[in-house]
Amino acid sequence: MGNEVEKDSAGARIIAEEERLYGQVQARVALGEEDDSGRPQVGASDLDVDLLSLRDQIAEARGEDLPPLIEQMTRLAALKARLGGGRSLPVDITSPYFAHMRLKEHGKPRDVMIGKRGFIDRQSNVQIVDWRNAPISRIYYRYEEGDDYEEEIAGRRVDGVVDVRRNVSIAKGNLRRIGSPQGTYLKSATGGWVEAVGTLAPVLHGGMGKAARPVAATPAAKGKLGIHHGSAVRADKSLPEIAALIDKEQFELITQPSSGIVVIQGGAGSGKTTVALHRVAYLNFQDARRFNTRNVLFVVPTQSLVRYVSGVLPALGVSGVPVVTYTGWARSTRMRCLPDAPMKYNVDPPENVSRVKKHPALLGMLVAWVTRQAAEIEAELAPHSPAAVAEWQRLARRSLVSRLSGLSSWLKKTAELEPSVRVALEGITKRWKKRADDCVLDWAELFTDATFLRDGFAGTDVTAKDIDRVIAWVKKQLAKPEKGPVDDDGNAIVDSQGKAVGPDDDDPAGRFDDEDDPIMLRLVQLKRGGLVPPTGDEMMWEHVAIDEAQDRSALETKVLVEAVRAPDGDPSKRSITIAGDTAQRLVFDNNFNGWAELLEAISDTGPAARGAQPAIVRPLKLSYRSTAEVMMLAREILGPELAPDEPVAARPGEPVELHEFGDLGEAVAFLGDALRNLMNREPTASCAVISRHPEQADAYFEGLRRAEVPALRRVKRDEFNFQPGVDVTDVTHVKGLEFDYVVMVDVNDTSYPDQHWARHMLHIGVTRAAHQLWMVSTAEPSKLVPTALRDGGRMTVA
Repeated sequence: MGNEVEKDSAGARIIAEEERLYGQVQARVALGEEDDSGRPQVGASDLDVDLLSLRDQIAEARGEDLPPLIEQMTRLAALKARLGGGRSLPVDITSPYFAHMRLKEHGKPRDVMIGKRGFIDRQSNVQIVDWRNAPISRIYYRYEEGDDYEEEIAGRRVDGVVDVRRNVSIAKGNLRRIGSPQGTYLKSATGGWVEAVGTLAPVLHGGMGKAARPVAATPAAKGKLGIHHGSAVRADKSLPEIAALIDKEQFELITQPSSGIVVIQGGAGSGKTTVALHRVAYLNFQDARRFNTRNVLFVVPTQSLVRYVSGVLPALGVSGVPVVTYTGWARSTRMRCLPDAPMKYNVDPPENVSRVKKHPALLGMLVAWVTRQAAEIEAELAPHSPAAVAEWQRLARRSLVSRLSGLSSWLKKTAELEPSVRVALEGITKRWKKRADDCVLDWAELFTDATFLRDGFAGTDVTAKDIDRVIAWVKKQLAKPEKGPVDDDGNAIVDSQGKAVGPDDDDPAGRFDDEDDPIMLRLVQLKRGGLVPPTGDEMMWEHVAIDEAQDRSALETKVLVEAVRAPDGDPSKRSITIAGDTAQRLVFDNNFNGWAELLEAISDTGPAARGAQPAIVRPLKLSYRSTAEVMMLAREILGPELAPDEPVAARPGEPVELHEFGDLGEAVAFLGDALRNLMNREPTASCAVISRHPEQADAYFEGLRRAEVPALRRVKRDEFNFQPGVDVTDVTHVKGLEFDYVVMVDVNDTSYPDQHWARHMLHIGVTRAAHQLWMVSTAEPSKLVPTALRDGGRMTVA
């Protein structure tokens, strides 16, 4: 709520000062650039005269007389801007600055404004400096009101006192908000001023250390980021062990029978990863011999999540379970199974190629490829010996390489074959044993066989043009890599560090894509009967848990499923846990369309797939991480098509807030104050500043660094250390993680358009917040932000 600012109060004096200053800036900026003599170009029109006259009236007017003068100045300045005859204005007259400080040096005061462009006319008392590179702007970011300062600027020492330090919001030529240590003042729709109190004063607060099963909090002032609730909180922000807090639904999933596939469909913050980890501990306790830690694999999407969850199982008394990323596991496993294949990878293959290589239709196509080779072998055997054909058919349940080994043994034991027939059959068997085991050659031939690819993808969303692009790309991969450049004498050219310059890193020749690994691993399974390296020691697990499985392709999931031992040869006895959330998709080229379709796709049959695996799918609807306010916003962002169920949250919390600014500098100034105050009050709190793109994160980090926000980190990819502080990152790196506070920045229409992928990404970002969520826009807010939040700036359950 807000209270009307009383006449002659401290708030009224602050408002009058800022309105008077803004009026002076408007008048001077509207006059345009200086002429060659260094004086403003005045007298050129009656409008210029009116502006100067009005400026003088504003400088001398009483506080209560300022509003009509400011309104008139705004109209005249806007008119001057339109009738400027093509002359450009020195700064944006509708939003010239976003902060104001009054510095007192040797007893003499001067006003300095901080904006996104610099403009100085000391004669008119207008000094606007660029927040990004003006040395004096450091004073605003480094010091509070009342602080003594000492800085070196332009090679000389400058010292004094910060007499006034305020942030302001000016939009469309209207001074809308003034933030100061004395209070926050907001201009109402009727033009009056109110002081923000209670639920209107912006502060992040009260969430320090609450990211693991938080408790209810008392709603507080708008715009406040944190009120210290005590010091006995966890400084380690990795995922905790919460066995004592497991609820009934979670416990039922944890204690499901060891056989079959258990799918945990859990909304953001519902504990699906925790349940999957506790299920591993439960299985180990129930049958430590079978579910020995060396025989269990826990698969997550990122290295950050590896570190995030790695402490849970040891805390539960289960140490030694490998926690791996799928990409890392697939690479190392492929290298073990196919050690002679290339070891280098393409960093960024074409998106349409990646989509085809992840397509679920490939599961059946790989089986058909191996089946076709088996038929070719039989066709070669038939002219020589019906008995050999009969033996080949008898071995049909074996994998292809094993069938050939069995046929070879049969040939050695069978005495009644004619010598010429024996020689012919042994030649066929020897030749095919070598060919059948060459999975890299299979991959190369399959993805350059236009007829096979067109037949296999017929009736799917893969077009003929997609197939042509894949073939062209794979041919580039198969090309011989170019050697590094050499000089005229044949010597390698070296770089500035003395190292030989290699071939172009963007050249795909001699390199695999990450999407190729599961294809070749599946071929290894189909042909060798499992993940069998040349040493012959099959890699097999008793239980595999796959986290964030909605971002895995059917092919990737199938490889993991088939790597789990089937007791007594019965696939229904495999033990697998799959955890994920259909609403939290970050990968959109994997053809994921729900759990039912995924389970159907991975239940194909073939030489190494012994039938379907039974599965149960259980939902976790209650969110423990985020508040009811955050979950309500998350559902609004997804929309009824992607989130048909009402969200269920464990507790109410702080209102979600939207803060709109005219540009990045204004936003950084506001956030710098809020985050600096937060970390001073709550030193063990974790906060994430999340952008859509890495470039946006770079810009915010640099601005907040200049604002001297403590414990500030720019996190790229998997660099989270899960310690207190402020992590600046982009939304592609935060899935599965959680923070006490989250500030989503640049939630603009250009960053999050009204498209399915943007809904998923914004949903992922906002649901990282355990306690309080802010959204910041620096342009037109995204249409995915609910109208109620855009209209009122905050959103509550009520």
